[in-house]
Amino acid sequence: MDFLDSLKNIKKEMQTHTKDIKKEKKQNKQEKILDKEMQEIFLKEEKLQDEFSEFIKNSDIKKI
Repeated sequence: MDFLDSLKNIKKEMQTHTKDIKKEKKQNKQEKILDKEMQEIFLKEEKLQDEFSEFIKNSDIKKI
């Protein structure tokens, strides 16, 4: 009986360990997706800033 109980305990530990690993992988995947999205947003922002500054330079705007 003791041997079977220990095997059951080991099985439970392994199952919880695999669940933890799956959770970590899911979190890492979500973080990577979020990082990629943020990077894209920052690149778009930089592009817009450059375009706007170029527009301002080339336009005839009078200072008040």
